[in-house]
Amino acid sequence: MSYHSKIMEILNIYNDNYELLGTCEKKLAHKIGLWHEVFTCLVINPEKNTVIMQIKNHSHNDVHEKDLIEITVGGHYQAGEILEDGIRELEEETGLNADFKNLVSLGVRQVATTPNPSYIIREFQHIFLYPTNKTLNDFKDFDEEEVNGYIEFNIDELINLLLRKSNKIKGITKIGTKDIDLSNFVENYLKGDKLYLRLLIASKRFINKEDTELIFW
Repeated sequence: MSYHSKIMEILNIYNDNYELLGTCEKKLAHKIGLWHEVFTCLVINPEKNTVIMQIKNHSHNDVHEKDLIEITVGGHYQAGEILEDGIRELEEETGLNADFKNLVSLGVRQVATTPNPSYIIREFQHIFLYPTNKTLNDFKDFDEEEVNGYIEFNIDELINLLLRKSNKIKGITKIGTKDIDLSNFVENYLKGDKLYLRLLIASKRFINKEDTELIFW
């Protein structure tokens, strides 16, 4: 069980212009659709040209009907936290001991969506890459309350899947190889602003040593 599942989480609340209004309990913020901040981080291995993603337990937020593949790490900023405090989520969810200065900022994504009537998302998502040579074996044993494992992909193969140039690819987990298709991913991240694809393109640009100040999600 993660630390934040044990306590009531209080979030900073904003208007849609990102102006602070006050604070609110997390569950209520999602129930009535209040703007708040989250930390989002994609773990990549530039040497292997791979990305490690999270298999989210569908019962954690009761948003989806089955476990789906999501961005490696995602979590809410608590009231009073600053940007650098987001590194806490990376360490809590993966067990990786990272330094915030080694993250690559990709900017802020403002998103409003309603997965179901009782769970409304209004978020300012601070998005980062974490380039590392750590492997799946370095990830901690997952917490089944929220995470049902991690899966590693070749970035080029995953991009081809997202572009529908292939119907299925192999993903590697701690217990073996799995056949993966688009039905294994969060549909909203495949459509609209195509978050998965844009993050992977940003990852390729980083691996190709482009100017990080010009790389955005």
